[in-house]
Amino acid sequence: MDDINDDGEPDPTCGTQDFGAGLVIRIPCDIGGYAHEPEEGTRLIEGSLYRLPGPDNIDLTGISGENLSARHADGTALFILVFNSDNLFATGSDVIGSTDTLDATIRLINSQFSAGEIQVRGHTDATGAVRGNQTLSENRARVVQQYLLDHAVSATAVTAVGLGSTQPLTEEANPDGSPDPEGQRFNRRVEIVVRLPG
Repeated sequence: MDDINDDGEPDPTCGTQDFGAGLVIRIPCDIGGYAHEPEEGTRLIEGSLYRLPGPDNIDLTGISGENLSARHADGTALFILVFNSDNLFATGSDVIGSTDTLDATIRLINSQFSAGEIQVRGHTDATGAVRGNQTLSENRARVVQQYLLDHAVSATAVTAVGLGSTQPLTEEANPDGSPDPEGQRFNRRVEIVVRLPG
């Protein structure tokens, strides 16, 4: 399918992984040195979405986030942007602060990934009440969805889903069992998944 290591051969995949809300991804057999590394001393959970590689040729100027590239189970290409919620929203809020990252994201999608289907995915850390986290994740995803729609993102559809704390990227506790604030912060995020036209 894809040639992550640039050896001229498509890289084999070794099964799929379900990341919730219809996001089922083919997992390369050997991500190796192309996997994303944890940030700021965090530790990725086993099977973290964040381990997937990201293309190096994407200009993320003005975007406070990271990009991943993948294939859906049906073979269609996916482009995924991961933003820390703390860069978009105040703690516990679903009101967007600075819109610079979202504006730059719309420009990137419209110039390089237009006419795809977009799913906005809201996530929280595991602190606090499950119901409150679920509601916050849904509200944040809807707010970002509406911002994309209001600012003419080029997509055939833009949907939103909140996943609460069910799909963490990083461990939220240190090996000694104490809380890991950086791991918690990293899990508070919004993902924009662009499913590219086939």
